[in-house]
Amino acid sequence: MSQFNPNIPQRKPSLNIYTALLAASVVLLLVGSGWIALKNIDLTTVGSTQGGPFEYVEYKKK
Repeated sequence: MSQFNPNIPQRKPSLNIYTALLAASVVLLLVGSGWIALKNIDLTTVGSTQGGPFEYVEYKKK
């Protein structure tokens, strides 16, 4: 039962570049999705009726 032996030194997992890139991309994806949802709420709000993050917005050129 060597797994319960406290005399064996345990190595801590190290952070490699791929894990850091994955974490950074997940953070950027979440921030970007939240920013787009907030902008869509702002664009779909008309008067006193508030829109939502999933409302369809159709842009028309003037």
